[in-house]
Amino acid sequence: MAEEELTAEAKKQRRKREKEAARNAALAVEKFTVEVAGVFKADLKRLMKQHGFNNQQEVFQNLLRNVIAADFETARLMLKCVTTPYEPSEKVSRAFYEKSMVELGTDPGDEYVHPGRHYQN
Repeated sequence: MAEEELTAEAKKQRRKREKEAARNAALAVEKFTVEVAGVFKADLKRLMKQHGFNNQQEVFQNLLRNVIAADFETARLMLKCVTTPYEPSEKVSRAFYEKSMVELGTDPGDEYVHPGRHYQN
């Protein structure tokens, strides 16, 4: 589309995007998207409130700066995967159990041993 065919608003928005791109390039700002499991949302909000943050981006930038600035051993500990405690609901647990029993039934070589029972030699 030629420049003349654009509406005034489209031209204004283009100039705005170009100006922002030039500003970001001058400041070395780059968009970096982080996808996080929804289960962390409540904990992140609590953490932000406890430490006086009102912007998630600021939290992520501080975490990155801290881990990058840390010595190797400290960074290793910071990056170590910590499992989030998760307890499935009774409904989810029952569904998993029932699906597991169906799966075990499809392969006759598999055996089910009830957790309360043990083999006796």
